[in-house]
Amino acid sequence: ELVDEWSNRNYSMSYMFSWGPFFHTGIKAEATFGKAGLMLGIANPTDYKSAPLNSNKFVLGQFSYAFSDDIKTYFNYVGGKRHTDSAKTNQYDVVVTAKVNDKFSLGYNGTVNTTKFQVDNKYDSDAKAWWGSAVYVNVDPSEKFGVTLRSEYFSDKHQLVAMSLSPVGAAIFANTISANFRIAGLTIIPEFRFETASNDAFYDKEGGPKSGNASVLVAAIYKW
Repeated sequence: ELVDEWSNRNYSMSYMFSWGPFFHTGIKAEATFGKAGLMLGIANPTDYKSAPLNSNKFVLGQFSYAFSDDIKTYFNYVGGKRHTDSAKTNQYDVVVTAKVNDKFSLGYNGTVNTTKFQVDNKYDSDAKAWWGSAVYVNVDPSEKFGVTLRSEYFSDKHQLVAMSLSPVGAAIFANTISANFRIAGLTIIPEFRFETASNDAFYDKEGGPKSGNASVLVAAIYKW
């Protein structure tokens, strides 16, 4: 998934993308070796355009390999020390794309983020982690119409990012079905999303906790 809405087939974001890095400001170097590629970089803390006062830089890395024009893999890394609480974070991410034919393609994204907190000027030896795994199934009967199913399992049992509503953390299984109607530069995306959690991680209409949620939206994106 990407920051630009027009680049995604689902309009709503996955939990992994919502809580993972959006962008980096820094420098990077890339090199290709036949079917393989390597990228190394250094950047300001994740999602900051300018570096906060007294913050440390983050390290970026990517290794990619194309088995063919239709099957490609990407192994990504970002890590550093947060300026907000001096915690050490490391995120490892893998993306696989596979095009079967012009009408059918698959995608996979898996990620894990580990955090070590500083207590009494020492780092806890046990790292806390959140992780996720998602499969994308894309069907395009024609150039003007396509459907995507995104099935994601997201676990945040240590309450590091998303599950603060649940007193004991939770894991979520989220499914999103999005249709894409393409008319020149306009794409209309009706979407249905339904998800369940291992503990109460959502709000009901009265503001109370519940373990499941469903939503419907229609998005219109125009690119020129």
